Amino acid sequence: MNIARLRSIAQKTGALYLSDEPLAKHLTLGIGGVCPFFVDPRSWASAERLLTVLEEEGIAFRILGFGSNIIAADEALPFGVVSIRRLDGEVVIADSRATVDADVPLPVLVKTTVYEGLRGLEGMGGIPGTVGGAIATNAGAFDCEIGSLLESVEILESGKGRVSHQASDFEFGYRRSNVADAGVIARCTLKLAPGDHVELLNAYEKAWRKRSSTQPVGKATAGSVFKNPPGDHAGRILEALGFKGKRRGNAGFSELHANFLVNFGAAAFSDAFGLCEEARLAAGDQGYALDYELERWP
Repeated sequence: MNIARLRSIAQKTGALYLSDEPLAKHLTLGIGGVCPFFVDPRSWASAERLLTVLEEEGIAFRILGFGSNIIAADEALPFGVVSIRRLDGEVVIADSRATVDADVPLPVLVKTTVYEGLRGLEGMGGIPGTVGGAIATNAGAFDCEIGSLLESVEILESGKGRVSHQASDFEFGYRRSNVADAGVIARCTLKLAPGDHVELLNAYEKAWRKRSSTQPVGKATAGSVFKNPPGDHAGRILEALGFKGKRRGNAGFSELHANFLVNFGAAAFSDAFGLCEEARLAAGDQGYALDYELERWP
C-alpha cells in the first residue's frame, strides 16, 4: 500500500490532499471522525487517475459527494475519502434530454431543466446532494424518482475506465439502486418531456415552499433518517411515538419533522445514532419495521 504515490499523483493533478482530516467538516450532519487521507480533485481527469492509483495500491477509500445523507462514527475511520463535489461538471440540454456529470449539485440540475421547460424533475427542488448520489439512492419527491427518468449512465469501473450502461442494466427501488455497485458514477443522461415553463416553475416553487416549511432547512442535518414504510410515513410514526423534538445530548429529531435528525452543536455519534436506534426499536415494538435511509460509515 503506497500512500506516497497517491499523494504524488494528487499534487501532479492539482488535487488537494489532506492527511488525518476530520470528516465531520465535510458532512452536512457534522458528525464524523478522522480519516487517514482526504483527497479533493478538481477535475474528472484527476479523479480518474486517483481512483486508478487507489485500486492498484489496494487502499481502502470511500467516495463522497455533498455528504448530505451520511452519519459517520466519530472515531478514527479505517478508510480514506475521495471527494467528487468540485469537478467542474456540467449540464448539457439537447432533444429533451439532460446529460449531466455526477458531481453537479442536484438543485442545479433541477433548476436548469425547469428553466429549459423540461418536465420530470420539478418536484425535486431543494433536495441536496449531487446527481451521482441521487442516482445511487434513487432520490425522489412528489411521486417522481430520478431512476424513472434515467436513460443511460457512465460508470468508472475498476480496470476498465469509463463504461456506458443503459438504465435497464440496473435495478431501482424506493430510495435505492444498485448502480454504484458497478463502480463510481461519472455521468448520466436523463430523458425528460417538454412542458410549459411557467407551469413547471410554479410546481418547482410549490415543492420548495413545502419542503422549507416542513423540514429543518439550513440546520445541520442529514435528511430523512428512515425510509417511509409502504403506505405510511416514517415521520408520522415517529411523531406518534413522541420522537418529534426529542433530544439526546446535542442530537435530536427536528421540531418540524420527526424523521429529520439534527446536530444542535458538537453532537456525539453515540447520542445521534443511539437516538435513531431508540426510535427504530420503539417503532418495531408497535409493528412498524423502519429501514435506514441515512447511510452509516463504516
